[in-house]
Formats: sequence, C-alpha cells, structure tokens
Amino acid sequence: MKSLASTTPEQASSKPESAFAALKRDILSGRLAPDAPLRLMALSARYGVGYTPLREALSRLEAAGLAVLKPNRGYRVAPVSLEELEDLEQARTVVETALLTAAIAHGDLAWEGGIVAAHHRLSRAAHSLQEAAADVPDWMEAHDGFHQALVAAAPSSWLKSFQRQVSEQLRRHHQALLFNPGLGKPTPQEGYDHESRKLLSQALALEHHTQLMEATLARDTRLAEELMRAHVQLTLMVYRSVVGARSGSVKKGVP
Repeated sequence: MKSLASTTPEQASSKPESAFAALKRDILSGRLAPDAPLRLMALSARYGVGYTPLREALSRLEAAGLAVLKPNRGYRVAPVSLEELEDLEQARTVVETALLTAAIAHGDLAWEGGIVAAHHRLSRAAHSLQEAAADVPDWMEAHDGFHQALVAAAPSSWLKSFQRQVSEQLRRHHQALLFNPGLGKPTPQEGYDHESRKLLSQALALEHHTQLMEATLARDTRLAEELMRAHVQLTLMVYRSVVGARSGSVKKGVP
C-alpha cells in the first residue's frame, strides 16, 4: 500500500472519501454487523488505506449515526433495536408523507417518468427475488430508489436530505433484524414462524407499491398519503412479528 507521502494531493484528498464510502457501504449492507468493532489495523488491511483517512472516515460515520465511539472500546458499528426502528418508521411517516404531498403538487412529466422507471426496476427486483435470482439487498436498493423517485419533485432539500438519512438507517435495521449480516437471505430456522413469513411476503410484494404509484400519478393526494402510512405500518408489523418470534415473546401493544 502506498503512503500518503508518495501520492499526489488529489489522491491524498480522495482517500478519506473513499474510506468513508467503503465503510458506509459495508455497514448499510450488513457486511459490518451492528456493534462490530471498527479497529484501525483490521480496517486498514481490509480497505487498503492508512490510519489517518480511516480516522476521518470513522468520525464522519459517527456524525451520521452509523458508528459509535465507546470508552475503552474504540469505534464500533452503531447498534440496532426494535425500539429505534419504530422511532425511525415514525419519522419516516411524517417526512415521507409531507414530501409526497409536496411532490404531487409540484411534479412534472419528468418526475412521473422517473416514478414509472423506478417502479419497473422494483418490479424486476421483486421478480428476481421470488425466483431466488437476486439477494434481498438488491431489492432494498430498488425499493429505496422507488421511494426517492416518489418524492423527487418536492422542493425541500432539507426534508429530502433527512429522508435519505432515515432511509439509510432503516435499511441497516432491516438487514440486521430480518437477515443474517452479509447473506441477504431469510433464515427460517432462526425464528420465522408462519405469521412472520406471511407478513414478510406481503411487505416484499409489488402490489402495494403499484397502488402507491398509481395514486401518486393520478394526483390523488389523500389516497397516496393513506397508502404511504399503510405501507409503513405493514413494515412495522413484519419486524415486530419477527423480533417477537425470535425472542419468544411479543412486545406489549403489538397486534
């Protein structure tokens, strides 16, 4: 590995960014599991970058809520929990519903075309998932892209930035709570009962995303908002069911 002293200024300045991007990718995909240690020596060997850019990358990850610095333990991947997932889904409902309403009011033909294209990608990913031709992370990527396309015409850059941050945190929670880190495949032997399988199948289905697209393109704001809230509630039901089954008890108040 080349030292920073032997690189050009442009190469040196790009190292923290590339280290940050690589670490963020592996945290969101589950390759680096929640609460996993982020030791400089191991990370340097894994990503081929020095300690200085890694320290900067870890600091940025902490600011983004993807890593935590614990006394006497160093940096670790941020943990996940059902409680935090519920908080994130509540934030998602508020922000995405507001953005969707604004997008419907301001969207043009290019925005509509973007939604149709994103729905097509999601459709292909869902079909591949059913035939076991793709991993769940591929579907998650297409799913997040579809939701970003829905709100793309909203004028608030701050709300859209927050929506992307919430979406990233949700993907990390989804990956960790539903699937083995890095595998992207369900593990029925670890607690997938019949009800959980049924709910998961509904959540991964294309139908309710198609309904959401159609209501949005029809500029039916009320229906689109209702479908968005129902979509989030279905997602919550899946995770509550799975986590409850794995722990052997259902959280109080969960249907």
